[in-house]
Amino acid sequence: MLKMSASLQIPRFIPLLSAIRLHNVECVRYKSRGLIPRRKKPIQKWFDPKDNSWAEPILEHQKQKEAQPEQEPSVLHMVYRIKDHYTRPFWEKDVLKEFGLFEKAYNAVALKNTPEINEKLRIIQHLIRIKPVTFPYGLPKDEDDFKHCYLRENGEFVVRQRIHDQSDEVEQAWAEVRMVEEESEEENIWKMDRDTIVKECDRVLQTFKLSEEYFREKYIYKYNQDGKEHRYTGEDNIASQRQDWY
Repeated sequence: MLKMSASLQIPRFIPLLSAIRLHNVECVRYKSRGLIPRRKKPIQKWFDPKDNSWAEPILEHQKQKEAQPEQEPSVLHMVYRIKDHYTRPFWEKDVLKEFGLFEKAYNAVALKNTPEINEKLRIIQHLIRIKPVTFPYGLPKDEDDFKHCYLRENGEFVVRQRIHDQSDEVEQAWAEVRMVEEESEEENIWKMDRDTIVKECDRVLQTFKLSEEYFREKYIYKYNQDGKEHRYTGEDNIASQRQDWY
């Protein structure tokens, strides 16, 4: 009986002996299989509470953000719509119509940076995109400078100012520029625009004259070119009431 009991208990001690000999091995007790050795998983860096290497990028970004000076609030906002408004409620559509953002998407509109306008923009913040308007080249000094101002996609208001020089060469150059601007503003009847080209193309298609220059008529017949007009009327004066077709 002692020998049999000992032989039955030996298999239970084998996992324990193997667990003692092997490294990185732990014994796990299962309800059905008993005590079984299982290899330990390597300890990850993020699992060690003393290791803070995973937080270094976050801390560095926070330091860079704190080192940057605070930007002054812009006077104007450049606002444009980036999403559809078909399924939105009526109060959001009313705000879009008020600011001129209802008709076309990506149509930039300049708005003042005031608490009243910002409160309305907060209602439609999920439909629009706001960028601060900056003036890297200063503000326009004269009304004539408004022609040469434009707003970029990143919110920069660019002003092309004139050169303050009273030399004869500069005055002559500006005179030529004024002449070109005045000529461009005047309507030129000989200038080809898109509407004129589209109308001409439609006329060619409707009159079946497409590629007419490549398929010219080889023979052009004229009335009575053979000198035998009697063939057309006949001796009995048939078709005497006929009118000339040319």
